[in-house]
Amino acid sequence: MTTFAARKPLVARRDGRTPATAGFVALTATVAVVALFVWFSRRPDQLLHPYVWADEYHVLNRYQMQGFLPAALAPVKGYFIWPTSWTVTFAAWASFAHLPMVEYWLATAWFLLTLCLLLLPRSVFGVAWQLAAALLLVLAPMNPEIFGVALYSFWWTSLWPFITLVWSKDHWAFRTAAVIIGGMSSPAGTAALAPYLVLWLARRRRRDLVGTVVLFATSVAQTVAYVTSARSQRTPVHPVEVALQELRNFAYYVLAWHKPLHTALLYFLGAAMALFVVAGFGALKAKGQETLAVAVALVVGLVAVGLLSAVPSPLSTDPISAGPRYYFLPFVVLGWVLAMVALASRRRWQRTSVVVLVVLSLVGAGYNYARYEPSVSWQAHLAACQDATGPFHVPVQFTGVVSQMWQDALVVTPATCRRLGYRVK
Repeated sequence: MTTFAARKPLVARRDGRTPATAGFVALTATVAVVALFVWFSRRPDQLLHPYVWADEYHVLNRYQMQGFLPAALAPVKGYFIWPTSWTVTFAAWASFAHLPMVEYWLATAWFLLTLCLLLLPRSVFGVAWQLAAALLLVLAPMNPEIFGVALYSFWWTSLWPFITLVWSKDHWAFRTAAVIIGGMSSPAGTAALAPYLVLWLARRRRRDLVGTVVLFATSVAQTVAYVTSARSQRTPVHPVEVALQELRNFAYYVLAWHKPLHTALLYFLGAAMALFVVAGFGALKAKGQETLAVAVALVVGLVAVGLLSAVPSPLSTDPISAGPRYYFLPFVVLGWVLAMVALASRRRWQRTSVVVLVVLSLVGAGYNYARYEPSVSWQAHLAACQDATGPFHVPVQFTGVVSQMWQDALVVTPATCRRLGYRVK
């Protein structure tokens, strides 16, 4: 099978035959450490004083009222987000008194697993692509809303099925687990159904068929959860708005930091970016049909995840100030596609263009690199147990502004207070 790695190993042995193990390990470890540093530094507030955020209260209320499994397995606001619901439930079971801290380190574990899936299995695009992909993962040019928050763990695991697309080996156990977890992370995770189906139609391989079947099953589960929830009663989204949001995703990737941007310019730049990606396939043809099939599948995945990420709120979001989480998945996958084009192309103008686009995206990442919120003491709020005469409310973070915290969402029961060692009146 022809791969990008066939050009020239990133780190070569003296005999020139295979990448040097020591060099590969050193490079991979260095990139992993850098990525972990970025993880910590983009949300220092969560590292230094973690807290409970927004819709985590659904899981916590259910855990107190119904128990562990109902809280861990049930949908949250219309769809399954298993990595989040399991994380929050386990943290509450392990130590309700130290819940935010336990949640933070579990969220960090999900992030590290994402890095491992990206960096350790061999990729059809080669080691250089894997290293670049890991850095682009953490330097996505959007507000770091989803960094370090247990609620948003499912955004990271929604990438898992897309990562398995580029593995050069079957890795059956890891692939199957990654696809199941990714599909049960969110509807956006099931978007990988489209590229897996493309790969199966192109190659007729068993691993592609298994991925297609598993993601179809998870998409059915996510669809049933959605249509049977109150969320499905929202005003239907117009398909044209979703398509236009897809173009905005491309444009915002490179120019979100430049304000204001005229709407017509957004669409023009988005269309130009999309055409540039398509033009990049001319370079991929020389790499062989196998590599081309995976590349096409990844681009199909980019379109699919962009469309699904656009559905909740098309044309009314912004990667810096309004719903930045909806840009995370399309931004990351777009960065991976650009890296793929740059490493495949022998045309200087294409490589230079990708470098310019990625540098502009890094300007956006630097413009909105870190996010800070004032410290809020979880344990100080729990101490109100000692004066409670029944269930009472603990505020949860919503925007990071103390005055805007949700005051009545999270209910702490007398039973929880007693487990914490407080005497309930």
